[in-house]
Amino acid sequence: MLCKFFFVITICLTLIFPEASRAQNSSGIINNFAFKLGNILAQDSDKNFFASPFSIISAFGMAYNGASGETKNEIEKVLNLNHDANKNIMNLAKELNDDKILYSANALWFSDRINLRRNFRQILLNGYKTEIHQSNFKNEPTKSKNIINNWVSEKTNNKINNFINSLDTETKMILINAVYFNSEWRYKFDNNLTSLEFFKVPNARNLKIPMMKQNRNFLYCELEGNKIIEIPYKNNISMYVILPAENDLNIFKNFTPEKFAGMLESLKIHRVDLWLPKFKVENSFELKNIFESLGIKLAFSNRADFSRITNDEKLKIDSVLHKTFIEVDEAKTEASAATGLTMVGITAMPVDYPEAEFHADRPFIYFIADSSGNILFMGRQTFK
Repeated sequence: MLCKFFFVITICLTLIFPEASRAQNSSGIINNFAFKLGNILAQDSDKNFFASPFSIISAFGMAYNGASGETKNEIEKVLNLNHDANKNIMNLAKELNDDKILYSANALWFSDRINLRRNFRQILLNGYKTEIHQSNFKNEPTKSKNIINNWVSEKTNNKINNFINSLDTETKMILINAVYFNSEWRYKFDNNLTSLEFFKVPNARNLKIPMMKQNRNFLYCELEGNKIIEIPYKNNISMYVILPAENDLNIFKNFTPEKFAGMLESLKIHRVDLWLPKFKVENSFELKNIFESLGIKLAFSNRADFSRITNDEKLKIDSVLHKTFIEVDEAKTEASAATGLTMVGITAMPVDYPEAEFHADRPFIYFIADSSGNILFMGRQTFK
């Protein structure tokens, strides 16, 4: 009998984060997937979305360690994973945790009717620092659900509650990655300058929304009609906001990791009149169909081979749930932290930098990346 294996990802972000001397060779894997995912989500509708390619890749990496044969080959091909790449992702997650850039937690609940293979257990314990618990899904589904929901709520600072609505009694395993971020802008916005401004929404009535404002030196450029700005957080993490050509809501369709890297290399210091909306987004995605469309099909089928997890049952992935939360405002949470770091070396004489205007008063996309270019989060804001 082939049993259900719930593969669950939960993410919670309340503003943003700090430093980075990241593991090498992980950005290519994460960013390649980021633009594949972004293109699909952007085509799906014209609404807001917010996702974490970093967390999805991290969590799928855990399942990858239990895959074998053609199931493993499909995951490798679509996600560019292999032994070394998987190790780099594990190292990146560890470094981010150790540097207190994020709080990332992994957990696995498995049926008390099966035994985990020793090697799989050791990889999760040692590489992913995964909490491993047995649970009686068959006879105590409600108790199991409550335990898991309480864990998710605790790890996401109560941002995601009642994560699982119900548990199938045939469930054999639930794998969860939870990520929580919280940090300040390097240069906080002045609350007194925030004012209501029109946000121009294509094919809809314009909205009046709270717009944060500041005028200072930022890294900025214009390429192919797109405006790009880097808004730094404390300790070398940045939000990259891209204001596309008018009404181009699917800028992801032409995006590649190489183009993104080229944009970052083109950034130069400008004196920028910046407007950025305050916003909050909560999303819930079922990603099973997306992974199947990208080419990971066997993992969800009756021919799935996760024999490196257990010999007791044949497993397949039944669900890939991704929940996210982001809130952006003028300062955020750690209000006492220092904000006096400069973006570039101090020059002996004043420099007149070119002036630019970046008013995010129409739909835009954004990426949150560390100093090695790993895309931790990405989104599109349309206020729809």
